[in-house]
Amino acid sequence: MKMKDSGIEWIGEIPEDWNVIRFKDKYRNVKEIAGEKSSEYERLALTLNGVIKRPKDDSEGLQPKEFDGYQILRDNDFIFKMIDLQNISTSRVGLSPYTGLVSPAYIRFSAKNKNEYTKYTYYYLMSMYYNCVFNSLGGDGVRSALNASDMGNLKIPMPKLETQQKIVAAIESKTTKIDALVSNEEKQIEKLKAYKQALITETVTKGLDKTAKMKDSGVEWIGEIPEGWEVIQVKLIATTCSGGTPTSSDYANYDGDINWVCSYDLHESEITNTGKTLTEKGANSIAGELQSPNSILIAMYGGAGTIGNSGLLKCYARTNQAICSVHFDETMMNPKYAFYETIFLRKFWMYFAVGTRKDPNISQETIRNMKYLVPSYREQETIAKYLDSKCTQIDKLISLKESKIEKLNTYKKSLIYEYVTGKKEIK
Repeated sequence: MKMKDSGIEWIGEIPEDWNVIRFKDKYRNVKEIAGEKSSEYERLALTLNGVIKRPKDDSEGLQPKEFDGYQILRDNDFIFKMIDLQNISTSRVGLSPYTGLVSPAYIRFSAKNKNEYTKYTYYYLMSMYYNCVFNSLGGDGVRSALNASDMGNLKIPMPKLETQQKIVAAIESKTTKIDALVSNEEKQIEKLKAYKQALITETVTKGLDKTAKMKDSGVEWIGEIPEGWEVIQVKLIATTCSGGTPTSSDYANYDGDINWVCSYDLHESEITNTGKTLTEKGANSIAGELQSPNSILIAMYGGAGTIGNSGLLKCYARTNQAICSVHFDETMMNPKYAFYETIFLRKFWMYFAVGTRKDPNISQETIRNMKYLVPSYREQETIAKYLDSKCTQIDKLISLKESKIEKLNTYKKSLIYEYVTGKKEIK
């Protein structure tokens, strides 16, 4: 197969019989505001899984009071996200299978020819997204803003229609098999996570001695507990504290030597460092105190998906206002045992969540009033060591499966790249 220079830096050579076009040669930028017709359309959203239908009363993200200012996205239209904030929850490009409403912030392109074959172009654009090419357009690579002109001038290698169709068929045949393998691994991970949660629940509520006499805990969701255990409110055996967020526009507040924990740092694991840090100036501008190692950090905001998520602090750190830091009296509570019990309690915090929003919150007072189970200190140590051993084994299995998923997804992306740039010949 003879090759030629495409003139596109991130691609290099393409087959000699392919052309190079501009995106705007086949597609035009359109903005069609719904206005009074907004009630006639469903709401759509661009996600990592493409364009999907989204309820109009969905509370996730920013919500408009009305949808009259939204634009219409039609079946077989391309949609582009204008600004990338390193947000992994959405793609930067989608090909819509539906007609509906999307935010006016998105860029929409429609085919000039209604019979235009769009799937090859879609996979090419997705390959650009996978290879972070969009991040080099119209911005600094961190907050890269795209506009319609940037998109229209994109150069696209374009084979003959028959070749496009063969490429798409090959991509979809192979990626369907890859996606099935990924799905299987994801299901196994969910089973391992469920087993881990069940193991923690059973151990921190029933102990390790299967012959122990039991008594009623007096707590509905706990049931019976070993006879020698106590049930004590957090406020009687721990201190609590929250934090704050420095002014984001003042860069002198950030990138210092002080760890600063936010809700997204909480993954039911130990925290040895943080994604963001504060300077002395930033730390002194917020509420709360420097938290010491062995503090348990609990998310108070964000609805059922976030509330109760936790982390065990293993360094000194400040926190933001969405986190409650709990430091137990270590003569009464082994920190690691208390952390496992906090993981067990995660799904029960929502019983006490309040607020006028669809996603209510819990407060420090909610956490201070929560009841923890307190075995003897020696039994706490034994339980913590047992769970450390078992959970480490489970986490290793999960990590292996996550690594396999990452490799499969990397292979999928490289496969698409090779096909849409003509480097992998269609048989």
